[in-house]
Amino acid sequence: GKSTLFNYMTGAKVLAKDMLFATLDPTMRAVKLPSGMDVILSDTVGFISDLPTELVASFRATLEEVTAAQLVVHVRDIAHPETAEQAQDVNTILETLGLDHDVPRIEMWNKSDILDPSALEALQNAAERSDDVFITSALTGAGVPEFLDAVSRRLTPDKTQSELVLGFDEGRARAWLFEQGLVRDEQQTQEGFSLSVSWTARQKKAFSDQFGPKLVSGS
Repeated sequence: GKSTLFNYMTGAKVLAKDMLFATLDPTMRAVKLPSGMDVILSDTVGFISDLPTELVASFRATLEEVTAAQLVVHVRDIAHPETAEQAQDVNTILETLGLDHDVPRIEMWNKSDILDPSALEALQNAAERSDDVFITSALTGAGVPEFLDAVSRRLTPDKTQSELVLGFDEGRARAWLFEQGLVRDEQQTQEGFSLSVSWTARQKKAFSDQFGPKLVSGS
């Protein structure tokens, strides 16, 4: 269901078939989420258990795309009789690839359109107990909007508020803050500028690395 989801989200025409090796190379597209966030979506090769040794090296280079992701979406064929075993295979491969445990993951329980009502109800009850599980049909679009909202939330980094004091001779640092759109308020003082900024941990580190620790107080 990965390629079907990919096509649904991007309008692309990636080959989507229920067969091994339907996707051999990662396909990447820029996608604008409903929240307005721009992301890069990568459709990877399917994970396969017990690959022959001679194929492992070839597939590893393709699968390693996942280690660069900021969010991993595990698309599961939830209607498959061995879906639990398949999920374990994927988790084992992710461990083998060295995927950082801090990278957030979402499970997409796909192909809900072919489940009978009683099975669907049981899965919905199970999914409601987790914030990281979404029941969807990439074919019909059912559940996909809720899934996309969750993706936006996971990819929106937390921000903190900080107060900086910059002298008149630190114009480059001040200009950088404005270029990044981080300044919420600014007051000129006799010594320079007092700025209130809102930034992510990565932006804060980039500022500190480039201009030195100018932080006076923050929360």
